[in-house]
Amino acid sequence: MCLPALRLPPGVMMKPAEIARMIARRRFSKESELHWVPRDHRSETGYANNTSFAPVDRSLGRLDWSVIDPMKVRVSKGASHFFTGSEYFWSRTRSHVWCESQFERDELMWLDFAGQVERVWSQPFGVVFGVRSPMAGHWHVPDFLLQMSDGSYAVRDVKPKERIDESVQLQFDETARLSATLGWHYEVLSGHSVHATRVVEWLSASRHDRCRPSADIEDKILDAATQGKTRRELCELASPDCPLLACAWVDNLAWRRLLALDLSSVFNSNTLLTTAHRERTDAISVR
Repeated sequence: MCLPALRLPPGVMMKPAEIARMIARRRFSKESELHWVPRDHRSETGYANNTSFAPVDRSLGRLDWSVIDPMKVRVSKGASHFFTGSEYFWSRTRSHVWCESQFERDELMWLDFAGQVERVWSQPFGVVFGVRSPMAGHWHVPDFLLQMSDGSYAVRDVKPKERIDESVQLQFDETARLSATLGWHYEVLSGHSVHATRVVEWLSASRHDRCRPSADIEDKILDAATQGKTRRELCELASPDCPLLACAWVDNLAWRRLLALDLSSVFNSNTLLTTAHRERTDAISVR
């Protein structure tokens, strides 16, 4: 598929501000379009010095976006919800994903915990709504593009329920319609239980490989938890001489969903953990 490009003058480095301005110029396009900046290993920055765009259709959705590896295209004000933008470490690609707010970071952490997403791009493209759309004259940058474990793609926007008014809902509805045309699943992430989020955040501290127990200790913990054991009991079993050493091992297994727990309960040494299958999802359904 041959894609057109909007080019900057020679020698000018592409920056998010320029991308946003170039998208805005085409906001009265006849057909709805996607605009993005692909990776280019030949350039000094690693990204192309022009923005590609194409009409929204199924063939565009079938492109290998892991190769395109789109650059973040929007400039944020830098702070939202009393939170300075930061990056979340995505262990599957050993790379960082930029988050615009603490709320976005929490939702990204939940996606990581669910274990169904292989790769994430933050603010990966701009959607220019065509003249036939009720959003004609506007454009929108979705928060995340996801590549799922089965190779499919999905789009996620993040917004607290109380901040979704009629105009925002219309924007999300149109983005959902275009995502369906691309063959991508779309969803708006509107938050989880505050308590459950803090429990998952605690577990996330042990998500790194350095906290993964050896194979024999992992088997010992999972075998012992078949009928249910407290976190303290599993730590004492895994490391009798220093139970504190085993806390990260047990929490790592819970993060990987090999151990199930009730996220709505208080998380401490008396938390009950049971052996779970990888595909089990009931332990992450608290909202």
